[in-house]
Amino acid sequence: MKDDISKQGLSQCFADFQHIEEYVDFWFDSIHCHRTANERSISGHLDPPIILVFTGKDKYDKQVDFNRREKELNDQIDQVLGFQNKYHHLHNTFYLSNINDSDEEFELQYAIYETAREMNNWGNAFPLKWILLEHLIEINKNDGKKFINFTDMLKLAKHPDINILNEEDLLLFLRFQHNVGNIIFFENIRDLIILSPQWLADTFRCLVSDRVDYSILYHLEDWLLFKQQGKISESLITVLFKSKDGSQFSGQKNNLHKVMEKLDILVKIENSSYYIMPSQIPSSTNYYPSKLDSGVALHRGICMFDIDRSGCEKILVTLSTDTIALQVVSFSEKKEFGSTCSDIYSEVKRLIEEIIVRYKVKIYFQLHFKCSDGYYYKDTFEFENLTRTNECFCVEHKKVHQSEQMYSLWMKKEVCFKTASVYIA
Repeated sequence: MKDDISKQGLSQCFADFQHIEEYVDFWFDSIHCHRTANERSISGHLDPPIILVFTGKDKYDKQVDFNRREKELNDQIDQVLGFQNKYHHLHNTFYLSNINDSDEEFELQYAIYETAREMNNWGNAFPLKWILLEHLIEINKNDGKKFINFTDMLKLAKHPDINILNEEDLLLFLRFQHNVGNIIFFENIRDLIILSPQWLADTFRCLVSDRVDYSILYHLEDWLLFKQQGKISESLITVLFKSKDGSQFSGQKNNLHKVMEKLDILVKIENSSYYIMPSQIPSSTNYYPSKLDSGVALHRGICMFDIDRSGCEKILVTLSTDTIALQVVSFSEKKEFGSTCSDIYSEVKRLIEEIIVRYKVKIYFQLHFKCSDGYYYKDTFEFENLTRTNECFCVEHKKVHQSEQMYSLWMKKEVCFKTASVYIA
C-alpha cells in the first residue's frame, strides 16, 4: 500500500516498464484481450474478473490514515485506467494486513468463490473421465513432475479408473486444459506437455536473469551479443539452462526452443543458430534512421529494415502502448512505390488475424494515416473520415492535404508520392 502506483519505479521488476502504472495498464490490457463479451453485464462489469489486492494494511494504525491512503490509491487507479473500457474488469478491491489474521482474508476467499461462481463456465458438465485425469495430473504435479510427453500422458489416460483409450479423446482433453491455462500443450510439440506453467516461466527466467556466474560463460562474445542486441545463440541457451537447474531444462532444450518460438518468446533467425529474444532487445533513446553505420537497426519499439536487396526502399516500424506505426521510405529514382505499401499492409493485417486465432484474443484496430513528414503519434486522420472527404486540414503543417493521397498507396491505389505512412491504432 505504501508504494505509489503512478510514481514507483519498476526497473527492479520489469525492464519494459518505467513505472508501476505502466505495468498495471499492461495487465489490464492483456486481460481485456480475453474478455468474454463486448457488452458489460447488468452489474456493469466485464469478464474475466479482476480482484485487486493491496497488502501492508498493518502499517496504518489509525483508521483515518488508512482511509486517506485508500482514497489516494483509488484516485491513482482512476488516473491510470480513467474512462477506458478495460477498467470494468475490476470487480473488487481488498486491503490486507501482512501480520494480522482477520476477517478480511476470509472475505477475500469468499469474494473469489462468488466471482468464480458467476463465470459462464461455472457448473458446466464435463466428462467424469476428464475430472479423474485432471486429478491424476495434479497428483503428478504435487509429486514434483513438471512435464510429460504424449506417450506417457496416454498411459495415464488409460488408467482403469479413467479409461480414455482413444487418442482423439485425449487430444480434446489436452486442448481444453491448455485453453483454461492448466497446462501448456501444442499438438505439433507432443514430446513436451508442460504440466506446470510456472516451470516454463522458470526456464525463461534462466535466460533473462542478471545473476549469472561469468566463470561458466565460455561464449563471452555470444553473451555480449545477447546483452547488447538481444541476439542469443543455441550454445549460450544451453549454458544458461545448465547453470540454473542442471539437466532439467537442458534435457528438454530442443522442445523448449519450439515452445518458446510458439509463444514468441524466441524468434529464430533463418539459416542461423541464433535467436532474437524480443524482450531483451535494447531500447534506443537516440535513434537516427538516416545515420549510415554497420550497426543493427533493431531496437525495442523502433526498427528499420530493407524491403529489397538494393536497399533503396526501407520500412520504419515504431510502436507505443496502443499504436503500431509503419512508414515506407524510398531513395530510388523511381517515382512510384507500386504495390509495396499495400503488400505490407496486407501482411500486417494477416499477422494480426493470426495472433487473434493463435492466442484466442479479441483485438480490434482502426486505420489512421498521416502525412509522411509529420509526427505519427498526434493529429492523425481516421481512414473512415478520409474516405468521406476530398481534402483534410493538417493541424501540424497548417495546410490542406488531399485525402486520397494520404491513404491510396496503402489501400491498393496508385498515387505518385516519395514517402507514405500508415498507423494501426
